Amino acid sequence: HVAVDPAEAVHSPLHIESARIWKMIPRDEDTRPPWRREYDCGTVPWNDVDSPDEYRRSAEHFRVRSDLEVIERSCFDSPYPAEHRVHQQRVDYFESIPVADVIDEAFETVCRWHPVGKLVDNVKWAKLSRKMRFLSNVKNSKHEIDMAFVRHNLDRKLDLERFHAIFEDIASTQHPSLPAQEAVSKVVWASIVMLPDVKKMMWNEAKRMSIEVEVRRVCAQTRIAARVRARQHLARYLEAKAAAVVIASRVRQYLARLFVTKLLRHLRESEEYKLRTKCARAIQTEWRRYFWRSRFLGHQREMLEDRRRKIAELRARLREKREREQAAIVYRDIVRIEHVFSAVTIYFYDECHLDRANTMVIEVYVPASKETFRFELDEGTIRETLRSAAGSGENLSWDEMLRSEVLCHLSKRLMLRVVRGRPIFLFSRRNLVEQGVLIDKRVIRAEGAMFILSTFRSPHEVVFYTYQPKSREQLRARVTAEKLRSWIDESSQSCELTASDLHLIHPRNQDKLVEWLVKRVVVRNHPIHDGMQLLLQYEAEEERITKLVVKVQAQWRRLKSKRTAKDKALGRYEKIFVREYRTFAYRDLETGERQWSKPKLLGEVSLADPVDEWREEVSCDPETGVATRYFVNHATGQSSWFSEEDAARMVQRRFRQKHESDIIGAKIQLPDIVKAVKFIQEARGKYEQEPTRLANIVNYALLTHCIDLDFVKARVLYGEAMMASPRHPLICRAFGIFLLATRHGPPAETFQRVCRMLNDAAVVDPTVSKFDSAAEIYFRWAVLVNSKNPLVLLNYALLYQCVYKKYDIADKIYRTALSFDPCNTLVFENYELFTSQRYPGGEYECAGPPISVVNRSTILETKTGSEWSKRVDPECPRPGFEVFYYNRFTKETRFEAPDWDKWYKMRVSTRSKIVGSKTGSLVEYFDTRTETSFFYDLLTKRYQERPGNLN
Repeated sequence: HVAVDPAEAVHSPLHIESARIWKMIPRDEDTRPPWRREYDCGTVPWNDVDSPDEYRRSAEHFRVRSDLEVIERSCFDSPYPAEHRVHQQRVDYFESIPVADVIDEAFETVCRWHPVGKLVDNVKWAKLSRKMRFLSNVKNSKHEIDMAFVRHNLDRKLDLERFHAIFEDIASTQHPSLPAQEAVSKVVWASIVMLPDVKKMMWNEAKRMSIEVEVRRVCAQTRIAARVRARQHLARYLEAKAAAVVIASRVRQYLARLFVTKLLRHLRESEEYKLRTKCARAIQTEWRRYFWRSRFLGHQREMLEDRRRKIAELRARLREKREREQAAIVYRDIVRIEHVFSAVTIYFYDECHLDRANTMVIEVYVPASKETFRFELDEGTIRETLRSAAGSGENLSWDEMLRSEVLCHLSKRLMLRVVRGRPIFLFSRRNLVEQGVLIDKRVIRAEGAMFILSTFRSPHEVVFYTYQPKSREQLRARVTAEKLRSWIDESSQSCELTASDLHLIHPRNQDKLVEWLVKRVVVRNHPIHDGMQLLLQYEAEEERITKLVVKVQAQWRRLKSKRTAKDKALGRYEKIFVREYRTFAYRDLETGERQWSKPKLLGEVSLADPVDEWREEVSCDPETGVATRYFVNHATGQSSWFSEEDAARMVQRRFRQKHESDIIGAKIQLPDIVKAVKFIQEARGKYEQEPTRLANIVNYALLTHCIDLDFVKARVLYGEAMMASPRHPLICRAFGIFLLATRHGPPAETFQRVCRMLNDAAVVDPTVSKFDSAAEIYFRWAVLVNSKNPLVLLNYALLYQCVYKKYDIADKIYRTALSFDPCNTLVFENYELFTSQRYPGGEYECAGPPISVVNRSTILETKTGSEWSKRVDPECPRPGFEVFYYNRFTKETRFEAPDWDKWYKMRVSTRSKIVGSKTGSLVEYFDTRTETSFFYDLLTKRYQERPGNLN
């Protein structure tokens, strides 16, 4: 019975709440990832968070607050398909979590494994790789995982950045055809998401994301519904309001119409209404008259404003013309010629006469007759007139001609003629004649030449005119009456004049004035151009003061510019060290030029020493223009084509090469490589052709043992070889190494058996000559081909341990193998057996413990100046041998104390010398290696580190 009605379904025996319907498919066709299978099975808990109140708060979006607890209940896992679900589900956001966050959580999870740390070491990585089965579809997956760890580890550990890098490496190996990001995602979703802590974090994060999206959707829905309801209420309100306004306006119109109709009917029947109507008509008539008169007056005002505007524009043009004419004026003065005063104005043509270039106009205005006389002078006339007036043999420049003291000579060319009582001015083009009265004429001597000095006096000025007969050079100087008066006043203040000489300017004292002025006339060579110069004493004094002022200003500008240049030089030059000459130089930062001496602009200021750091610079070839990048340290004078990172990588590469050479030995030559490759290829083919021949069996056994690392097949082949020749030294040694490497059988019995086999082989072949070829071709070639495989290195370490008896090299190879795979039990157990047998009484007894013990030991005692230190090993596996001695120079270890007398004698004979003088019976020696002194007592014949008490 299946219930159809919902009410009936409650009582139906087939009603199952929260039932799930499963589709059964074969396991091989199930392509769901593991996390999806757990989710579909319902084994992923819902409330799997550390804080139970994490989602018990509210959230606000779009100004709507929602309770997260209610949202969380609505987002609970639903078994329905995605297209039938209403609310958000955490399963939809599981794959939306960033891959980087998943890897970060995996890193933190692995770091929390025992022992807890901040980095992932090789043990934790090996544990993680076994759990996650990385590279399960790749051949030799364990080796590839180990190689990925070796490529990205730093001191055998992984930080977060290297942890990300190793996953990218694994992804590229497992999915080489996919893009990098997609490959990493595929590896992450297939492996580390199943770690419990990572899976817990991801489900919690997916749950948080689904709740966050759901709460935003709920708040948005609430806000949208509120806005829709508000718009609906507003529309209804506006519709009702508009209807009310229309109804009210229609009611008011109706009432007003009734009121007006009633009022008009009442007024028509009244005399008062008639009177009011007549008055209203009269007022309207007056209003129209006023309106049109106002418009007419406004039009008149606009016409007046337009006229005023035109007058203002005309005045502006006239003003501009007047200003232009005023700017063209170069000279203006009031002159008196005979008894007539006139205003003289000299100006250039304005812009409208630019075709008349360099033409001046002289206007003479006579106030008495109110007439203006106008004279146009071309450039040639102006230059000739001013040159002759100034007494210069050379042409004057425009700057010199436009000076007022030069242009005044043009006004002196004016002549007055009176025709019928009317004054007429003319411009004379003849030689210039000085105005005024000649009051003195004498011969003076100056600068080794004779000059005729003529003095002219007018009411306004005193003019001095000199003429040299030999060169016919004319010089002129003048002083105005006002300047002469001030000059005499200044001279009286400086006590150059007596009280009786204060009235020299009076006409009756003209002779004294001439003598006083002649003494102050200076004739000298012109300081700028060739020729003589005439000037008065006050002009010479003003010129001297001007020169002093200019000199002081020049010195000040020089000092200021020197300070500015020094400040700029401090930022332009830098101090660098030149290593070839062991001295400092100075480099220009802008041009790159160098100089040995300090720049003079710096003065006594010293530049700071260069900073000890490497900087990148660019050198440009001037011929080819090719820029080359290089690195330089100006503090040490070193330069390099490599950056610090490149140099570090090169050092690391050389160190790795040195490390490999210490393990492998001398570099293998090309003939040896050809021989080894040929021998290995032939060994396999010869065994297939003749599998019963002993030589083929032994070679193939070594091939499977050392190269292929197929220990099962190698054991069978070694067994056949031992049955054929049990006493052969090569077979005994190879089989002994194989037994130790594979740890087959009880360890103690296997070790004793191997020792007997090796001893028998040593008796037959004490020089190991019969094993050298096998060691070179198989054991060493295997290391060259696969130098990072711990099993290959284990075979090579057992070779030096059992055959060559070179225990220090074997110890180094053991530690190298463990660095590649610390969890390899075969390497670890063999190394543990090897170290335990190196102590006295063991098979590999040595004078001291291995060098690796020094790093974990602590110093008990060190003699002053001695290279030997007494140490203790806290992890010693053999009781009684914890204490040993270590030489820090020779790296030698030993359980017994050194023979100190023999050691001192060795120091005296090889590396010590006598220093100072003998003090009593003591002789002082200085050890050049340890850089310390020790003493020898001639009486006791003993050595000592300190001199003791000296008598």
